[in-house]
Amino acid sequence: MFLAGTIQIAFGLAKLGHIIKFTPYPVIAGFMNGVAVLLLMGQVKFLLGLPEHFSWASWRDIPHLLQPWTILVAAISLAAISLGPRITRHVPSLLVGVAAGIASYYVIAAQVGLEALRPIIGDIPAAAPTVKALSPVMAEGFTDWVIARLIDIAPSIAVLAVIASIDSLMGAAALDSLTHRRHDSNRELIAQGLSNITSGIVGGLACSGAVARSAASYHSGARTRFAGIAHAMIVLITTLVAGPWVGTIPRVVLAAVLTVVAFGMMDAWSRDLVSRLKASGGYRREIAANLAIVIAVAAVTVMVNLIAAVAVGIAVAMALFVTQMSKSIVRRVYDGRARRSLKVRERHDAELLTERGNEVAVIELDGPLFFGTADALLTEAERSVDTARVVILDFRRVSEMDATGVRLLQVLARTLTTRGLQLLLAHVTPETDHGRFIAAIGGQHLFSSAMCSPDTDAALEWAEDKLVEWYAPGNHTERELSLAELCLADGFAPADVDIITGYVHRREFNAGDKLFTEGTPGDAMYLLARGTVTIRLARGDGGAIRLATLIPGVMFGEMALLESQPRSADAIATTDLVVHEMNKAGFARILTDHPALAARLMTNMARAIAARLRVTSDHLRAVS
Repeated sequence: MFLAGTIQIAFGLAKLGHIIKFTPYPVIAGFMNGVAVLLLMGQVKFLLGLPEHFSWASWRDIPHLLQPWTILVAAISLAAISLGPRITRHVPSLLVGVAAGIASYYVIAAQVGLEALRPIIGDIPAAAPTVKALSPVMAEGFTDWVIARLIDIAPSIAVLAVIASIDSLMGAAALDSLTHRRHDSNRELIAQGLSNITSGIVGGLACSGAVARSAASYHSGARTRFAGIAHAMIVLITTLVAGPWVGTIPRVVLAAVLTVVAFGMMDAWSRDLVSRLKASGGYRREIAANLAIVIAVAAVTVMVNLIAAVAVGIAVAMALFVTQMSKSIVRRVYDGRARRSLKVRERHDAELLTERGNEVAVIELDGPLFFGTADALLTEAERSVDTARVVILDFRRVSEMDATGVRLLQVLARTLTTRGLQLLLAHVTPETDHGRFIAAIGGQHLFSSAMCSPDTDAALEWAEDKLVEWYAPGNHTERELSLAELCLADGFAPADVDIITGYVHRREFNAGDKLFTEGTPGDAMYLLARGTVTIRLARGDGGAIRLATLIPGVMFGEMALLESQPRSADAIATTDLVVHEMNKAGFARILTDHPALAARLMTNMARAIAARLRVTSDHLRAVS
């Protein structure tokens, strides 16, 4: 006992008690229910007045062995415990039941005789503990014989320490569900180790936490650590002083008390699972799995032992966990027609992307990419490339990866490359957590066969640029577009374009220049003839959120001009650019001087705004 207690203290100092935190709750609930059933089974024979050495294998003899007067005392004790709170609030109901049971036992015994009732506890010998148990070993010293004996019993000592530790920690974890508090597992191990060291010094047996006693104490009103100290002192004083009186307590009364404690120990959550199983619709399978774990652990606890129950429960829970986590990591698959990038394109390119968008496949992932899900991802990716030329894996919701996941990504990249396709990894760069893990695990070659992108929008933009480059190379030029080629003049005759030219001003900006900033007056709109512009919102931390990237042929800034409101975002020149600016005064004059032309102008503006809103709606629908 002494050495086992020392090992337990070492467990606590090494912080091994935290391992119990990883025990699934269904395992704890099953353990709690199993202990309650064992406690209840141990009291039934006393409640029914069966012989002390009765075996349940002889259940057919029960009707002939029942003692009605013992059953009556049990019923009175149980009734008194149930009605205790109504009788008095100052005395725990369990003590009320004990008092009523003892009184009824001896009143009935006086009438029918003790032979008609089951026995009392019996004599408790009074004996003070001594510290002489280890004296022979200490006197012998560390001789070869003592060392040899210690080596022989070392496995038993280790097993005893482990079993006592698991028993105590499982009991403490089970009581947490009863008290709605959290215990300190390492402190519990150290305390149990000290108690076993003390028990070994005085010649006692190994001890561990007792769920039944703790539950009974809690149901009686105990809420602090002093309850445990008081319990130990009362047991010691009772053993030394009051043994003869305690020995007169009938066993049937104690059985009634322990029966109530056993029912109170039953886990409420696992009882509720049965009712939830009938009304939980699509979650019935998960509830049934948890209930199966509870029943399995409880059954093994009753029929085998605690260690076997914990092993079975954890093994089943691990199997269920792997099964649950092995569900398909693919959240959804969509193509470039369902979602477009934030890069706003002129009408011809937009129509091209609408027509050819199915050649971009986006596979959105959700959850861990590990050995249980990687193969499903590989299968889904290979299935989605029937019409695609570019495959984007969206890692935004991927929580973890393992070596198997990285390995299958490499296989997928080689497979797609061989077929002439391009693989993009969105939300993966060498600087991100996923990228660093891929490199650390030996998958750095993946970066040479698959492109990395900081986010899904950037990956979509790259894919769209490739589609435009493949199918409309003439549209992808660096030349400056004339006013007639811009969306605002779509469908206009040359004479109409000449009229509009008189109301706009050609302006040039360098890369990095701000065309306007958020909050400034909206006094002009712009027609982009060459270069690119980024519309963005400034963040409080100094960064920015990109709303759109504009390419030649589109207009921007028109909403603030139409509404006479301040600018809602910043416009930054990402390259050297040329724009045609129509200010508020020019816009007002064209409305007055050329109303018919202005109406057609407004129609083109409305068409461009509608197309932009449609892209925004598709984007929001895709990311929701």
